[in-house]
Amino acid sequence: MASSPRPTEQTKQFFQQWQTYQQLVDHNYMAHRQIHQAVGALIQQQFDRPFDFLDLGCGDAQAIAKTLTGSKINSYTGVDLSPNALALAQKNLDPFRQVELRETDFLTYLGEANQTAPASFDLIHVGFSLHHLLPEEKEQFFAHCFSLLRPGGCLVIYDVFRQPEQNRQQYIEAYLAKAESQWTALAPDQLQAIAAHIKECDFPELVATMAEIGQKVGFIPPQVLFTEPRGFHHCFAFAISQSGKALAQDGV
Repeated sequence: MASSPRPTEQTKQFFQQWQTYQQLVDHNYMAHRQIHQAVGALIQQQFDRPFDFLDLGCGDAQAIAKTLTGSKINSYTGVDLSPNALALAQKNLDPFRQVELRETDFLTYLGEANQTAPASFDLIHVGFSLHHLLPEEKEQFFAHCFSLLRPGGCLVIYDVFRQPEQNRQQYIEAYLAKAESQWTALAPDQLQAIAAHIKECDFPELVATMAEIGQKVGFIPPQVLFTEPRGFHHCFAFAISQSGKALAQDGV
């Protein structure tokens, strides 16, 4: 079944209003705090060596900069559509030695990077961005990430997901009902902007579907880093084994 074009421009316009999204982070409405604690623990456990980090949909990078502080990060590459967010990211990432920021759609970046520098990252991170992709684009995303990761590398995803009984419309209704009842720090016009964005731009998957897509291109079954019981927000790590990448690439 063919899908309509992904509303990239609408997504960009929404995130130009960075203050609204920052309030969601500050009030922990989407479990950013717990998720970044889990991501930090993964980095501590699995990356006790210098590593190259790719942050897709990086935003202002404030939270991930704190998470990476004290790690053995060698280089940071951030990709985002919003110039406003990237200007803030430049300041938040100032303590790190090697930083590159790119203003572009991250799926476009991945396609270009695979042409010029495959297997160039150890850790790829994407937070609350993947649900903006259409189903076939999510498959492209996983394939590109698999090719860009070195053996032993890892793709960390945290995002919104539909619950097993929900279709897209039911997800939208349930998520907006939660936002209206719980996101009390936001003004009515901010909630209205969020609702318009979700209705236009959100295409969340089931957790099982996302795991299936990842394993199809060669990732091992994902590790659960954070899960919100009966909720929408979850975090997973998709790893590449040290020995299995060549075999998996032959089959893609």
